[in-house]
Amino acid sequence: MSVQDLLIHFKYFDDDYENTSHSREFYIPGEEMRGIVSLHLRSSQRIRGLTIHFLGTATVSWEATNKKRVYQASEIHLEFAKPLLDIGYDNSIDLQGGLHQFGFKYQLPSDIPSTFNGIYGQVTYLAKVKVDCEDERNTTITSEPFMVLRRPELPLELYNEKKMKKSRLFVGLHSGKVKVQCVIDKCAAVPGDNIIIDGDISNWTGKEISLIQASLILESHFYAEGHEIVFRQYLSKRDDVYDVNIRHGRRWRHVLLPVPPYLPDSGLEQCKIISIKYLFQFKVRIEGKEDVIVETPLFVGRHSPQFGPNGRDMMGKMWSGFSTADDDPSSRDLPWYGGKSTYTESVNGDIFDLK
Repeated sequence: MSVQDLLIHFKYFDDDYENTSHSREFYIPGEEMRGIVSLHLRSSQRIRGLTIHFLGTATVSWEATNKKRVYQASEIHLEFAKPLLDIGYDNSIDLQGGLHQFGFKYQLPSDIPSTFNGIYGQVTYLAKVKVDCEDERNTTITSEPFMVLRRPELPLELYNEKKMKKSRLFVGLHSGKVKVQCVIDKCAAVPGDNIIIDGDISNWTGKEISLIQASLILESHFYAEGHEIVFRQYLSKRDDVYDVNIRHGRRWRHVLLPVPPYLPDSGLEQCKIISIKYLFQFKVRIEGKEDVIVETPLFVGRHSPQFGPNGRDMMGKMWSGFSTADDDPSSRDLPWYGGKSTYTESVNGDIFDLK
């Protein structure tokens, strides 16, 4: 085998709007892809062609066990090929042994969906290079996946606080209510950022509260042959397993829920066989009873300029995970607790259990 190595290396641009010193490892629809193909030959080889292909597909498949059949669907979102060597039709050239490198550029279409990987379907992108040798035994193909993520600008109204509350009456030997109140700082879920949570839970039932949980949930919808299947999964969560007894409460202040870095945009725009949405969920689990749950939609994209790195001080939002000193509940409600921190606290009259 004369071909020792055939590698594809992608070059990415700095992610300016994410305010990071690291290069991002994905492309945005409409951007120009750049990279290098490295071909290492052990000996001289007669080459008939060197071509790079760009492929993007969406596929869905699931088995309906009660009907003993499989529903399937697919879409092609990207299909393009370009030569890396200008050899001409039905011609060939000699390449000497050693390392040969070929740069490439390709303008991505603006109407392609984000990369997505779900239990019943996926959207994938692939670059494939083929070295077509005159001696067909030496013909070599290699491939490398790349990631595409749409990053729509999030509207300003998503940066308002979102308040949720719910109460439930439980009847039994010790009847009473569980009351749940939760506030998140915004419904804008920017990958790599945090959702900031305040919560108040009071227990007036005869049962213990065994779990308080905040989570970021992905709800995926898959469509094929006129049918639909839905799947929910946790992307990020914070658990509080402190037992809350009768006539006790639990308070969360400035608890951070991280947003994972490589999330596709809300809706999975431009894909017709898969759609997705994100939810914030705050759940209280009562021993032997149904969970008390509040939810609200979240939207994934990039920061609005007013709320980006250059606008943080001007807008006065809680960018580092904490509010200003005047609004800091740790100093207002607990004056003896001097520092700002991420913490939860137990509420029981005047007794506070700081964590």
